[in-house]
Amino acid sequence: MAVLAERASPVEATDTDLAAVAVRIAEDASRAAVADKGTAAYDWWKVLFALYPNSKATHSKRPKDRTALRDAIVELLAPEGTDTAKQLPCTFCGAQTRAVWSKSNLPLFDTNKMLNTLPPGVPGWPVCRGCRVAAWALPYGAWVTAGSATVFSCESEVAERRFAERNVLRARRVMQLGFERLGVDGRPELVALRALRHARVELSASTLWSFKNDNQEPWLRVTYTRRAAPRFLALVEGNTPLRRGWRLLEIALTRRDKKGAVVSGGAAEAARLVFEVEDGRGRSFLWELHRLLTGSEHRWTPQHATCLARLAMTYAKEVLGMDPDLKPVTQLLVDWIEHGGSGGPRGRWAEYQRVALNPYELGRVLHRAQSRLFLDGREITANGEHWKPLIQRHPRAWEQRLLLSVAVVQALQERNVRVNDKPADAEEAEQVAAIEKQIDEAAILADDSLGAM
Repeated sequence: MAVLAERASPVEATDTDLAAVAVRIAEDASRAAVADKGTAAYDWWKVLFALYPNSKATHSKRPKDRTALRDAIVELLAPEGTDTAKQLPCTFCGAQTRAVWSKSNLPLFDTNKMLNTLPPGVPGWPVCRGCRVAAWALPYGAWVTAGSATVFSCESEVAERRFAERNVLRARRVMQLGFERLGVDGRPELVALRALRHARVELSASTLWSFKNDNQEPWLRVTYTRRAAPRFLALVEGNTPLRRGWRLLEIALTRRDKKGAVVSGGAAEAARLVFEVEDGRGRSFLWELHRLLTGSEHRWTPQHATCLARLAMTYAKEVLGMDPDLKPVTQLLVDWIEHGGSGGPRGRWAEYQRVALNPYELGRVLHRAQSRLFLDGREITANGEHWKPLIQRHPRAWEQRLLLSVAVVQALQERNVRVNDKPADAEEAEQVAAIEKQIDEAAILADDSLGAM
């Protein structure tokens, strides 16, 4: 609402500002309500319907007279008079008000499938004029689609302001062009991350609330960043290898159709990884880097592998507070993959990758690697104390195993150990192919379990 009123903050908004914003909202809503299907203006009506499905502007029996609709919405957002006899505290801010609203005018309230939750004889929730205008200004400052809206809350008001400003501009484009002509224009996570960068804060928690309520099946999805995310983003922006690693991540996550047109932007998908899903089912930042580095889809140069590995390690340290000493175990595994007896490095690499995230099986491979190197008279760099954090079941062990896999890839690249050469022996080639098939199947299952979309 403050952005629409061109005020620096909500507290600066005057009654005149509220009236001007209310008129703008009414003009846009009434134009959308009478627009023909398939037009850009009608796309804004879809947004309103997803938030206020039974309001005057979206009801199936709404009048087709634009002027009448506009006046009705202006009246909905008008001052409630000066009579103080029947005032009640506003549901949202506590200010005294006489106006009461039912769920049809409020976003994310019960659908028609739910009985009214108000006590008998109560006409609605008290809502003051400021909160009524703010409730209908919400889609302007939210990231909207034809069926949902995403709002942003953050400890940094500068970041919140930036998020709202970008979306107010996008809302105008939706009304003028429609969603189809906007093309692949990012995601709310990308807008939020850019807002955090703009705010230039070091620590700041933020949350994205995505919701829909269109009389069918309402839903709410909550994602959040940890407080250290802005510091991590600043490090990426100010460090060339990290910045290059982030760009490689964006390129790898870009999806194109058969004609080469972008259908999913890598910048938006990378930003999405920084936000964690409240129920824990989202794909993690470290998992994605692990998948890119260890999978067969990409062939990285040693320099690129190092940049991606540093990105993973920096994220773990700055955002997750992890700084494990992986060098001894990494060297043990790399020595074994390079020199561990008969067969080639590819087979031993495949054997490690098959068990990389399984604590028990990983322990068995580490034991086999140590035994082989000991028999060959080579230096043993890791002992049980180094293994312990990796083969236990505790909250951060899974992330440590992911980081170990990333570190092993980096070390193999730096040593120029070729794990992609085909085995010369036919029997070994068959065994390696079977292991690699198991790895691919396990990766698909892992993606499904992490809620990949």
